[in-house]
Amino acid sequence: MLSIFIEASCNRYERDECVDCHVFEPLTPHFKSADWRLSPAQAQTMADKISQVEVLSALAQQEINLTGGEASQNPDVVEIFKIFRTVTPNVCIHTNLEIPAQDSKRWKRLAGIMELGGRVDVTLYPTAWEKYQEPLLAETLKLQNQLLINVVFFSLPDLRDQVRLLRDFFSARGGSYNKATQLLDDYLQKIDYLTENHSQCGEELYAHHMGETGAFAYMENFTLGINLLPAFKIDPQGRRSMESIPFPKDPYLLNCPAAKGSVDIMTVRLDGEMTPCCDVGNLKCQPGFGNLLSDSAEAIMEKFERSRLLMKAGVLKNQQNLKSERKGDWVEEGVPPYCV
Repeated sequence: MLSIFIEASCNRYERDECVDCHVFEPLTPHFKSADWRLSPAQAQTMADKISQVEVLSALAQQEINLTGGEASQNPDVVEIFKIFRTVTPNVCIHTNLEIPAQDSKRWKRLAGIMELGGRVDVTLYPTAWEKYQEPLLAETLKLQNQLLINVVFFSLPDLRDQVRLLRDFFSARGGSYNKATQLLDDYLQKIDYLTENHSQCGEELYAHHMGETGAFAYMENFTLGINLLPAFKIDPQGRRSMESIPFPKDPYLLNCPAAKGSVDIMTVRLDGEMTPCCDVGNLKCQPGFGNLLSDSAEAIMEKFERSRLLMKAGVLKNQQNLKSERKGDWVEEGVPPYCV
């Protein structure tokens, strides 16, 4: 998958829960005025380059995810969507869906993308659920037959509350969504057990207990995907902590496919810089995979190979450090300490 930033600004920056956002304005002093959003011309440059680089083209065929910030705040988002659709039919957009009404410009942009066959994915925000997200999620179901919902949680009780909101939402829509309701019920039962019996559990126990629960519910005319994501603190330099907020006892180990020779996700920042990380780049991994706006296709391919070897060497050192007193130390290759 290619995850492409098209907008840095967000309508939720004034909210307390957003101080940990990786693109929160004080954390991105290099973004100014027009540089806050991708233009159609830049999108076309990226699309052309993606088609010229085999590994990027292959990732694009899986999916291109347009994200931010709040991607729907880019006034050219529909045009940008159309540009990337020339590269792959699989283009989606991520949104917080905190939109006042159906007559807002942001909703009309999202509706336009859905009418063109694009998928809109949503991150759940309990503070915005009842007033904004719930009514527009009902409208979203009328326009698309696939939906991915991200649930970012700060604790097990927080996770339980958010999953319950979704379970009640789909349950109220009757039998045609019964498999979605059942999937969410399965999650709730497991989360309830952990909350009541292992409220201070670590990531390993949580993952083991939740591991057999499927991520998708397939129905005749609708598919629901659920992505449960632990929250992380972001420091004033925009770097993500290596310990998750709900499971702070142990470092969050990340298996890096790029270091093993396979790039599964490539994040493209607003300035065109690429990092092979699903964490949108705020782990501050140093090996660079090229710039999709300024580098030639040949230069990108050269940097891919050079950085892959660099990451492989760094990951091997991390694995050794985890067994010693150097656990948590940054290695000279610039690979974050718990990327293994």
